[in-house]
Amino acid sequence: MPLQPGQVLNNRYRIVRLLGQGGFGAVYRAWDTNLNRPCAVKENLDTSPEAQRQFTREATILANLSHPNLPRVTDHFILPGQGQYLVMDFVEGEDLASMMKRQGSAPIEQALTWVYQVADALKYLHSRQPPVVHRDIKPANIRITPEGRAMLVDFGLVKLYDPHLHTTLGARAVTPGYAPPEQYGQGKTDARTDQYALAATLYNLLTGQEPMESVQRMAGGQMRLAHQINPRIPMPLSLAIDRAMRLEPSQRFPNIADFSAALSASTAPGVVARQSPEAYVRPMSPVPATQVVPSAAAPEIPGYAPASSPRSSGLPVKSIGLAVAVFVVLCLGMFILIGALIANSQANAQKTADAQIQATMAERVRATSTAQAVATMTAQVYAQQTAQVQMTADALSAYLASLQGSRALVYGPANGSLTHEASDTLIESYDAGVNLRDFIVEARFYNPYSLATGSWDYGFILRHETKNVQFRFVILSDKTWVLLNNSGDPDGTLIAEGELPGLDVSEKGSNLVRLIFQGERGLFFLNDAFIAEFDLSSRMNSGGIYIATGVYQDDEIDGYSTDFSDFTIWSIP
Repeated sequence: MPLQPGQVLNNRYRIVRLLGQGGFGAVYRAWDTNLNRPCAVKENLDTSPEAQRQFTREATILANLSHPNLPRVTDHFILPGQGQYLVMDFVEGEDLASMMKRQGSAPIEQALTWVYQVADALKYLHSRQPPVVHRDIKPANIRITPEGRAMLVDFGLVKLYDPHLHTTLGARAVTPGYAPPEQYGQGKTDARTDQYALAATLYNLLTGQEPMESVQRMAGGQMRLAHQINPRIPMPLSLAIDRAMRLEPSQRFPNIADFSAALSASTAPGVVARQSPEAYVRPMSPVPATQVVPSAAAPEIPGYAPASSPRSSGLPVKSIGLAVAVFVVLCLGMFILIGALIANSQANAQKTADAQIQATMAERVRATSTAQAVATMTAQVYAQQTAQVQMTADALSAYLASLQGSRALVYGPANGSLTHEASDTLIESYDAGVNLRDFIVEARFYNPYSLATGSWDYGFILRHETKNVQFRFVILSDKTWVLLNNSGDPDGTLIAEGELPGLDVSEKGSNLVRLIFQGERGLFFLNDAFIAEFDLSSRMNSGGIYIATGVYQDDEIDGYSTDFSDFTIWSIP
């Protein structure tokens, strides 16, 4: 039962009025009759012996906190059979939830000023021993004083972080839209839980809209990025908020300080995507006409490219099923042609040329007699280079461990956006301004629109020397990937390709892409999963590294953009 106005607690604190109430207790405005000043009294109704022991431990820690953006804890006590009470300074002013309800949203500079102050308070809390995790950050728990200072209030009880326990000690406050997934059920909460909630608060301040509930996002719901709601929000700022609100804690910023630094950097002058029109003459053509052998009875078979069939965008469609079908057709044709050659030794020159092609295919069949080779036959048939060698798990782990200690950060992380310009003849690109042969590069790409709207692609330009002299690594919305070597020809030569069943192609979905280039070896990871190894011996020079989109024709739609975040490059020996 709520405390009543006029009721006196502990012979000292006279209740003035109820400020807020929840499942764990309530917060009241009260009057300290000893010091003759207002105060806030937080009530916790859990009277179990364990809760009381934990309350005493935590209240002692909170009472020793001192920060300009936190109210002071001035007293704490337990009333047996009734509840536990924490007494704090009463903060005059208005909470942000009330302010946003009245005015809709806040100016960017003002919102960031408040968030920086709260972030500073959180850095202080998280640096305590043990760390204090607030776990209920939201606009309603941030009050703006008459002097304009943001105060993080209602930091609750029993929220000390113990890394040795499965969950943080104490009760949980879950506010839809501001509570990350780990705060539901028995998930493990830590300082990154506060980071999510603070980013969600900034999202609300800048857009005037409540963030989508994390449980709904876990079920497949797609939350719009902040800049898509409020076009005045800079793209890098929107992406920084998005990273801090990742559903998986490990994908957020390592700590509040890094999140705050990213917010600051995202609004610095000159944070824009840099284009490099010199690098690429035009988007890659679908399939050059001079390299296609048309047939009414069989799919088109380019001289070096994978089997293709037309799609709405005019791009090749690379699929395992189609490739196997083509392989079967080729094998049948091989035996027919060989029989024809035996029966008629006077075959014309064209038949001889066909026989040479089929003999090459037969040799590939013989070279893939083992079960493992047969499993990778599709890639072998259509790759101009030798078959890619998949690393064993042990070898991969050892190799990655060796790189971890030797890599050196040379660029990033950077956020940006590539605006689609369907009418031009250039690949949209972002230049990292580095020149390397051996490196690790990664970035998170955000899908520009749904597949119902159109096709898209994104990836990297690597070991770039000059116009159309480079590697092009491309991920396509048909859940495939290709690596091409361009030696002056914009269409390039296929080095390797494959399918990506795990690619997120949903509207507003994103994918983390990582490549390792070291000498002749290349490795590809998607969303932290190892995908493939490929041969880089056809281009061994140092060169530029770019983010790219619109590599294929018809993969751009005017009015849209391909966003990216965490574009980072490390050099390796």
